[in-house]
Amino acid sequence: MIAMDIDTAMKNPASVFDTPEALSASTELTAEQKLALLLQWKDQLLQLQAADDEGMRRSEGAAGVTTDVLGRVISTITRIDPDLKQTSQSC
Repeated sequence: MIAMDIDTAMKNPASVFDTPEALSASTELTAEQKLALLLQWKDQLLQLQAADDEGMRRSEGAAGVTTDVLGRVISTITRIDPDLKQTSQSC
C-alpha cells in the first residue's frame, strides 16, 4: 500500500478519499487529522455551493452532488468530533 500524502489530502481531501466515510475509516490518520481533513472538505464544498448559488456553475446535477456530499461530510464530522472530545477528556 502506498502511504497517503497528507499535504495533498489537506489541499483537496476529495482527491485522496472517494467519500467522507472512506476518510473516516482510514487507519492512517489520527482523529485530529480526520477532523481537520473533514473541515477542509466542508469548507471547499461550501465554496462550491456558494458558486452554485451565484450561478457560476452550469450543472444542476453537480449542485445536487455537492449538497449530498456536504451533508455526508457534516454527518461524519459529528461522529468524529464527540469521539475526539471523549479521548481528550480521558487523558
